[in-house]
Amino acid sequence: MENRQRIAQNARSSGPYPELRLKVTAESLSFFTTILQFGIEFETLANIPLGKFLCDCPGFSEEFLSESVQTIFLDGTAIDDLQTPLSGRHPVVALSAAMPGLAGAIFRKNSLHSALRSSTAASASNYKTQGSLTVTLKLFNRIAREKGEVLLSLGAVIASSSLSDFLIKRPELLPNIKTATIDEDPVSPENLPSMIRNHEFVKLFISASEGISAKN
Repeated sequence: MENRQRIAQNARSSGPYPELRLKVTAESLSFFTTILQFGIEFETLANIPLGKFLCDCPGFSEEFLSESVQTIFLDGTAIDDLQTPLSGRHPVVALSAAMPGLAGAIFRKNSLHSALRSSTAASASNYKTQGSLTVTLKLFNRIAREKGEVLLSLGAVIASSSLSDFLIKRPELLPNIKTATIDEDPVSPENLPSMIRNHEFVKLFISASEGISAKN
């Protein structure tokens, strides 16, 4: 109980989000990047072009978007134009590498099959906003693996409920967490799913511990 109270006090004094720092075995780091499919939060300017927003994200570039990102969804709608402005109450952007089959062909950027896409989804750009904007960015498959380590090493804001569910559904990952702290207070990996639910969001840092392997 005292430890939980101390964590809450530190969270209020250290900034808007508690900092959750995980040191994991090097060989397991890529498995943790799949957390990014749940989405991480970015603050940006309303009406910023989609391409500009993505290129401002750590590790991203125009070249990477052109060559590696094959599918972009904005609020569930496949987007081809990177000049599309981001607006709305809370837009969600999802990136994927090439997807298999007809679905992949339909949703691929500038696809010849784009006419087969559903036109029922409404773009968030229909709802105009001013000032700052919170965007949820979701990364899937190879995009998460290639950019996840950079994003997580720098710290990514994520909903605590998403992270808790991720850990509960993947108990095999917990032994690979060698150290865990919330605002510098040590936490047992087994207690993480319940502990982080005390907060709405956390700023998650994950990095590999040098010299630590699963055998240690």
